Amino acid sequence: MKIGQIAIAALLSATAIATPAVAENPAHLQQLLDTNECQKCDLSGVNLAGRDLSGANLKEANLSGSNLEGANLNEASLINANLENATVRHTSFIAARLHGANLENADLTRSNLTLAGLVIANLNGANLSGVNLVGANLESASLVGANLNNALQSVANLHRVTLSEGNFHATGIAGVNLRDADLTHANPTDANLNWSDLSGAKLDRADTRQVQLQGANLPTGYTISSF
Repeated sequence: MKIGQIAIAALLSATAIATPAVAENPAHLQQLLDTNECQKCDLSGVNLAGRDLSGANLKEANLSGSNLEGANLNEASLINANLENATVRHTSFIAARLHGANLENADLTRSNLTLAGLVIANLNGANLSGVNLVGANLESASLVGANLNNALQSVANLHRVTLSEGNFHATGIAGVNLRDADLTHANPTDANLNWSDLSGAKLDRADTRQVQLQGANLPTGYTISSF
């Protein structure tokens, strides 16, 4: 290959890397940017990193594979939205509504989900390491195989949540409601579950070494010594 051809190829490669991802439907993207509202829109693969989308209406929108790193989605409506495989690191979802949202395999590292609603959300395989879940409602959510290492959660609702095969090593979730939760094969090693409600929880083959359980309400048949 000639030197000129190599230079052109390198330039095209660099341009491709620097160009923001384009939405499948550019009109939908423009609608969101103009109105902060885009229900049922196709925004898959879009690059919205660092954008201020606080209060946005994205109910049932398709944001699969999108880049929302560092974006502000405080109080946004993402009910039943699809965020599968999305990049949402360091994103702020304070008081956002994510009920029924699909966040499977999404990267939520160090995002802020304080007071967020995640009832029946799908978080299977999601990376939630270092996430702030204080006051979040994850009732009946599914977190099969999710990574909750060093997540922060307090006085939150995980009633009927599924955390089977999930990893929440060294997580601080004191006072959390884990009533009827499925923790089968989960790894809560060194987690702080003091004063939490674990009544009716499934703990089959869960790795509960060094778990803190002072004042916790344990499943029938379990005592502190069982751990």
